[in-house]
Amino acid sequence: MKEIHGRQPWPVRIRGQSGQILGSGTLLGDRHVLTCAHVVDSAAGRRGAAADAPPATRVTIDLVRVPGLPSRRAWVTAGGWVPLNADGRGDVALLELVEPVPGQLGAELRRRELWMRRVYSFGFPKDFSEGETVHALLDGQAGPGGEQVQMTRTNRGLWVRGGFSGAAVVDEQTGQVVGMVVNHYTDPDAGRSYMIPVETILHHVPAVGAWVVGGSSVDEELASMSATHQDDRVALGIAQLYERRTAENVLVIVTGPPDSAVSATVKRAVVLSNRQLVPVSAGPLAADEDPTLPPLGSIDLALEASGKRPEELVERILTYVDAEEPTAGPVGDLLGAAVPRSVLIDGVDESTDPELLLADVVGPIVDRAADRDLRVVLGFRGPAVAFRLALLARRIAGLRVAEGRARAHRHELEAHLTGLPRGPARATRLRIRLIALRAAAGQPDPGSLPQHLAVVERETDRALHDVTGLRRLLAARASEHQQLRGLLDAQRARALGAGLTEHQVLGASYRRAHDLLWVGPCDLAEATAVVHAYADEVRSALGDRQEGEPS
Repeated sequence: MKEIHGRQPWPVRIRGQSGQILGSGTLLGDRHVLTCAHVVDSAAGRRGAAADAPPATRVTIDLVRVPGLPSRRAWVTAGGWVPLNADGRGDVALLELVEPVPGQLGAELRRRELWMRRVYSFGFPKDFSEGETVHALLDGQAGPGGEQVQMTRTNRGLWVRGGFSGAAVVDEQTGQVVGMVVNHYTDPDAGRSYMIPVETILHHVPAVGAWVVGGSSVDEELASMSATHQDDRVALGIAQLYERRTAENVLVIVTGPPDSAVSATVKRAVVLSNRQLVPVSAGPLAADEDPTLPPLGSIDLALEASGKRPEELVERILTYVDAEEPTAGPVGDLLGAAVPRSVLIDGVDESTDPELLLADVVGPIVDRAADRDLRVVLGFRGPAVAFRLALLARRIAGLRVAEGRARAHRHELEAHLTGLPRGPARATRLRIRLIALRAAAGQPDPGSLPQHLAVVERETDRALHDVTGLRRLLAARASEHQQLRGLLDAQRARALGAGLTEHQVLGASYRRAHDLLWVGPCDLAEATAVVHAYADEVRSALGDRQEGEPS
């Protein structure tokens, strides 16, 4: 797909009865078109409040990238009409062409993790009737209940505007359609528009599933809710994790059997946070009104491990992210780097090979959880003490390495900067507690071991989260220091290039800034002020001329 970026044959232009261009769409298969309901209403001459029934008149479809192909007429297919509801949801239409389009020209749609994904869209604004491409970054949920996703443009001078509604939103990496443009912010300087993801489209018009490739974001075992009353404490913990309200990356839950209240709670969180599965009765503001519900779209991938081989889960994850299993080297490295940022794996201890699952799937994902700021829920049917102790040992070992790297980086920076933060050393203390837990696990009566194990799991997760934050902060301080050096050198070069070698004020200011940044450790705030003061003095001495500007 990606080898034909910008040349895909499936974008369509939608025209009204008098030939005016009113929107865009996407060819699916050989005779269906996906677009917005409001585009169809406008094309049929209907304006104002959304109508429950689709227009009886046909609209005109142009495949602008298929030379010589005549325009076609189309109407709304049965079950393909979801107008914009009073609560702001909907606005999807599936059209059927009067006659099919020859060749395999239709688009492929795919469910994807959407956070910070680079995309583009091809629409038909008034000034460019043959089409225009706008690139954007997906940067957060929007709209009623989070049903939509915000798009922020990344190319100057171009923005999504009238004529883009119904256009496909295409993943730059794969060339696959991940959503559809539904509206835009009228201020062109803002550069914001909104799309509905594939899962939202499927929620409204399930028939579109015929053209969706790749796996579902939810395994079948987790795709329906039970009538069992939920565990509110567990529900709140899951919601806070996926809403990113807490400083944690991995949450371990002992669910009990599939018919338990905790298992019902896990399924409820999965279903009600999924854009495709959430019942209409949940309402657009369900997560806002109920603190025990994760936000819509906040769980990217929910997997059931019970009765499955680890290789099945590996294949499932790689299929979802559209990555190929490596022909050489450990697959765990790829999983840790490719797994979506919010994942849930239930029934971990009932896999056909829990030890291999730890080595090849769970371990590599958890290893990268703090570094990539993932949110991971691991569900166990039973206490699974041996498995969890092995995972805990792995995480504490990782913490020890991370703390060592943080100390080494801090020691290196101390030659240049003062006031550096110092994180607590927790790995040794947690290692001692792990030894005690292992000893207790070997006793005939482990007593309160599960409760103590859960406490140490949470403390280890928090320690990893904190040390990762410390390392990011140290890296940021180091980067700021280097940027100040670069700015000072650049301004010094400007001064010398202008012949200001004997300028006494500039010379004194430069020496002070140079000594702060090169001679000994400095306070970063002080150095920032001094370097910027020197830059201001250089600009003043040059009469505010820009570099290269004639005198």
